[in-house]
Amino acid sequence: MAASPTIAWAFMSDQRTVTPCRNAFMGVFLFPPARCRLPETTRGTGRPSPRSATKGGFVAAHADEPIRLAVGELARFLGADVDDPAFLADPHRCLTPGIREKSVHRLPGGALAVLGYTACAEVLRDTRFGHGASELYETTLLGLPARSFLQLDAPGHTRLRGQVARHFTARRVRALAENVGYYSTALVREHAGRPGDFVADFAEPLAMSVISDVLGVPPEDRPAFHHDARLVVRGLDQPARAMDEQAVAQARFRFVRFFRRRAQARRQAGTRHRAPRDGLLDALSHRPDGSPADIRELVTTCSLLLSAGYDTTVSLLSHAVAELGGAPSGQGWALARDPQTVGAVVEEVLRLHSPVQIAPRAAVRDAALDGLPVARGTIVLPLLPAANRDPDIFDSPHIFRPRRYLTPAAQGRSTARHLAFGAGAHFCLGAALARLTAHSALAVLAACPPRPRDAPRTYSEGVVVRGLRSLPVTWPHRPTGRPPHPPADGAAAYAEPSCPIPHAQRSVT
Repeated sequence: MAASPTIAWAFMSDQRTVTPCRNAFMGVFLFPPARCRLPETTRGTGRPSPRSATKGGFVAAHADEPIRLAVGELARFLGADVDDPAFLADPHRCLTPGIREKSVHRLPGGALAVLGYTACAEVLRDTRFGHGASELYETTLLGLPARSFLQLDAPGHTRLRGQVARHFTARRVRALAENVGYYSTALVREHAGRPGDFVADFAEPLAMSVISDVLGVPPEDRPAFHHDARLVVRGLDQPARAMDEQAVAQARFRFVRFFRRRAQARRQAGTRHRAPRDGLLDALSHRPDGSPADIRELVTTCSLLLSAGYDTTVSLLSHAVAELGGAPSGQGWALARDPQTVGAVVEEVLRLHSPVQIAPRAAVRDAALDGLPVARGTIVLPLLPAANRDPDIFDSPHIFRPRRYLTPAAQGRSTARHLAFGAGAHFCLGAALARLTAHSALAVLAACPPRPRDAPRTYSEGVVVRGLRSLPVTWPHRPTGRPPHPPADGAAAYAEPSCPIPHAQRSVT
């Protein structure tokens, strides 16, 4: 299907009206013409139909639809209702019977659902399972490439990931700790002494501020950027009924325009004017040899980093507070308060409440998995939460028990590394940043922990990323002592941390 001239013109101009259509997978956004269609698959194989192949043009909306359908098939196979609020609140328990029966299930549509820890780890690490044989993600954004490096195999994945990886070194990640502490303290002071929602009051603004630091969003652009970015990220993985389609479509357009203009401004300024405090967006505007980067790859990569970093961080922080606040006699927060054990708390939350639910792959050549033949092109769906609750690997897998990660490996099997960040060549680049954000935020929260209220909690209805959408809490009274100050000039590795943050900019004066 050729790209619509109207849509192509909209990308090159500042046209503000776009036709909304449903989203694609993480980091890949879609503004197709009205004639967009769903991807076709060869009936009964789980493989893409030859007719779904593209030649650089637009393809289906709902590029995640094969995943959504496969998850629905799996849930029905296990006797669960994906629309049941009880399932949304705790979908993982219904997977345990399936794991005990067998690690890999062939679904009616032909796709493979992988539930067992060992089989999931094999799919994530084995080069026989990749992305090159499937059209699962062939969706473009106003003419942009259909895939970010998350959905590429070598050599494209190696090249693009390498360009980003050098900006996630241990030194750069550690340099953000002061920023996270500042933001966290400011947010706690902002909401002190009143009832609120932890997700909206703390987790979302903190996650957005940190990713804005990483990308290097200027202070004057952050209010509008945060507004649009929230809509864009929510639109990635939510059912159509839960979203204002027109608002999301307009936000996507402004979002891409921001990245495009920022990159063009950096190119015009040239590398000789690059400041040492520039963010990732500015750094990626040029390739290592100094030549201008492909603006399409730049936008897609930055979009991926935002979508991957935001929702996963919100989910991690929210579930951590829910679990710590529910522990008897404050025992949970005691663990979070101790620098020697807070790391175990973070790892256990990641294991028990894996933010990313599915890491889709396709067989790039004929293979076998847990004794089942896997034909080239077959969609394979490793379910990370199921793997992280595999009773053959983790003792009492449904229980929040951080001390399992304090036990030497020689003394028990339950210290296996969880798969919340994936494994192999596609292991999450932002894992260290997510852990640092959680460590620093929990250190602040542990000093004056919010108390979960006896009120309904809501969960996202997405397929790829799962998390709390609301967590009613009562914030403690304002902490004593001096209010926080922005980190000293030059402390951050990416960008000025002293710009306003949502809801908290007036609380630190």
